[in-house]
Amino acid sequence: MTITVEPSIGEAAEPPLGELLLQTATDLRERVAVAALAEEGTILAKDSVRKVLVWEPGDGTARCAWERLTGHLYGLDLDDGERAFLDLLLSVAGVAHQTSLVRVMELGERRLAIILRAMVELSDCDTIAVGRRI
Repeated sequence: MTITVEPSIGEAAEPPLGELLLQTATDLRERVAVAALAEEGTILAKDSVRKVLVWEPGDGTARCAWERLTGHLYGLDLDDGERAFLDLLLSVAGVAHQTSLVRVMELGERRLAIILRAMVELSDCDTIAVGRRI
């Protein structure tokens, strides 16, 4: 049984982890990668990923330790799609990591759309839309 305690009136709720990580992103590549990870949602919710990726330096902030994630990518109990998504995000984030774009074959439609939007944002192009065509 899980007990949820809601904040009392006057208490500010802690922002979601994705928002905290976005606040400390240092450049465009990291901001795009963090935003994509937060949008995907399920991977960042995994304890194994948070333990490796999230670094809290003790000043009330949270930062991404992308290099540490690179070293643990195959030990996090992820399925192929989750691992491919993180692999591509590591390249987006700009750490010393490269992967083949063939990894998109392991992504489902939802994760593929997130990666494509991230790539468009990195290109600084505001005329390409990724999503359903109506």
